[in-house]
Amino acid sequence: MPRSVVIYTSNETFSALRALARHSATRYSIKPYTLSFAQKTESGSIRVRASEISEGAVLPAIADLVKRGEATLASAADRDVRTVTYEELIGEADRTRRIARLQWTSPTCVELGGQPVPFPVMPLVFARYREVWSAFSTVRLPAGTEQVLQHVRVTDFKISCAASPFGPGAKGWVTVEMEKGRTEQEIALFNGLIDFAFYCGTGLHTEEGLGQTRRMDRL
Repeated sequence: MPRSVVIYTSNETFSALRALARHSATRYSIKPYTLSFAQKTESGSIRVRASEISEGAVLPAIADLVKRGEATLASAADRDVRTVTYEELIGEADRTRRIARLQWTSPTCVELGGQPVPFPVMPLVFARYREVWSAFSTVRLPAGTEQVLQHVRVTDFKISCAASPFGPGAKGWVTVEMEKGRTEQEIALFNGLIDFAFYCGTGLHTEEGLGQTRRMDRL
């Protein structure tokens, strides 16, 4: 069950959490969680968003930190605190909205031919969403998903280059559109994967802060 939480903690505690999560996920080629970069608050603590795309990947460790008083969870009123099921992502996805805008709030890079590319090449972006979904969800994507997503085109974008510990990456937004004439099921698949991006992130090193993704409601 994909889930996103926000914690307030110290740099030392966050470093320990990140190391523990990394060690626990050693056997996974695709990490079952994402962590944002730390954002310093006025109180001196840091704010971190953590999401897991496989139950138990990181949230039990966070719950333990909260129990020990080393971290505080943000309330459900925080826009980044969300929970959804894989069934809901596809079953309740919008079936008529053919246009979406994806925003990358941290440096984002994808992999092409084994090399990092500091630009969100959309076929690679969607291929990664499918790959992560298939790795952790018991809900199978429909046959022919790859062919369906070939009908998605970029119509607008605003991207800038941003530095990261892993090299340059892209920050900004991209507007994508599924061509006219597609079925409601195909449009629902398109929207379901875009909504999934909030939890799984985009591209490489999402467990280290890169590829933080959200859907922009206002185009």
